Amino acid sequence: MLHCGRGSACRLAVGGRIGIRSGLIPGFQNFTGKTQADMLRLNTAIPPSDKPSPLGLLGGDLAGFPNGRRATDDVVAIELKAVAGATYALVDKDYKVDDAVQVLDDGVTADDVSAPYLNRFPYLGTPYSGYNNPS
Repeated sequence: MLHCGRGSACRLAVGGRIGIRSGLIPGFQNFTGKTQADMLRLNTAIPPSDKPSPLGLLGGDLAGFPNGRRATDDVVAIELKAVAGATYALVDKDYKVDDAVQVLDDGVTADDVSAPYLNRFPYLGTPYSGYNNPS
């Protein structure tokens, strides 16, 4: 949670409650109506990505997390990177992200998922025990 001073550019999002101010990231907007809500919403004003990134907004994909949640978005890795400072560069172009942020990851990729995605609803494969898989 980052809330610099009143009127400054760094009112960064926590679940979209405050949000990223309009104009900070070209093509991104997160207006969900007059009533603020603590919930994850799909922002249909942003079109689907031609090249989805599992890192969502941090990976340059405006349609990814935190703008809704796709099954392939690596939310844990995104949050780890965000907490480590990766999001500061989105609101302050002069900010140099620490090299450690680039390698910070939860160690799990889409290739680690043993139950493949389905081509019909509910799209997610059969759940597995998180204790033994992925290993």
